[in-house]
Amino acid sequence: MKNYSSQRGVALLTILVMVALATILAATIAKRQTNTAENTGYLMRQNQSLLYAKSAEAFFSELLIQDNDNSSSIDHLQENWAKPMPPFPVEDGSVSGKLLDESGKFNLNNLVKADGKVDDSARRWFEKLLQRVGLPAELSQAVIDWQDADDETIGAMGAESNYYQGLDPAYLTPNTKFHSVEELKLVRGFEGKNYDLIKQYVTALPEQTKVNMNTAPALLLASIDPKVDIKAVEQQLKAKETELTHFNNVDDLWKLSAFSGIDEQSKTDAASLLDSKSNYFTAQIEVVLSERKRQFTSLMMRKDKQVIVYSRSLAPF
Repeated sequence: MKNYSSQRGVALLTILVMVALATILAATIAKRQTNTAENTGYLMRQNQSLLYAKSAEAFFSELLIQDNDNSSSIDHLQENWAKPMPPFPVEDGSVSGKLLDESGKFNLNNLVKADGKVDDSARRWFEKLLQRVGLPAELSQAVIDWQDADDETIGAMGAESNYYQGLDPAYLTPNTKFHSVEELKLVRGFEGKNYDLIKQYVTALPEQTKVNMNTAPALLLASIDPKVDIKAVEQQLKAKETELTHFNNVDDLWKLSAFSGIDEQSKTDAASLLDSKSNYFTAQIEVVLSERKRQFTSLMMRKDKQVIVYSRSLAPF
């Protein structure tokens, strides 16, 4: 009887262990299935968001093409492309966005021409812009050294690879044009808050461009000459916006009283870098699905009656 009871106890214990193992195994499988389902759902929502963002890109592209057909020589902030796209309802969410004009900023890639030589007109304007935001004009030297092909500094505030290799972490100068305006954070003198002071006034476009007077901020236009009062420029730009008028050419800008006292050198430098047309835009697109927000940034170029998306970013703007 003792042996029989002992055998029954062992059998019962074995059964309990097997049931426990089966329960653990079933729970593990269920958890993995849940994780797989969640991961699959996340990927599906991510892909769906990207498709919605590309649809918004197509909408903005068509808007820019229509604008070019209607007015091929002038772009200003009263046009349809400059108005935000209101939230458009989609299944379980919405899509919204807006276009920002990159042509209304100073292009860092204007400083060094295609032949490798420094564009002195662009350099002088950039140095005056640096001073307007509270930075030393000599920092232009480091920006030029970042782009030019040689490893020789062009001044005391210049910086080539031997300077950056002494930093932690160390890196080299690319010796080519800026591919992103955020590269400026790596350039000597633009670390931390210094970059924040100037970032809204500069851009990095794949070719040399002119600044659209109709979309440029008041401070950028005022930086054409140190004698220009920025408050006067702000007031006169607001007046033009209220009157629904815009600049058709550079002479219209000089007609503003705020620019009446500038010298001829400033006029000559700026005239070669000013325009009333835009060809580069940033689309900031926001997709909300299942109460989760995703942001996309698309860099767009309008050329030959076509719009090309030449860069995309999934980083929040």
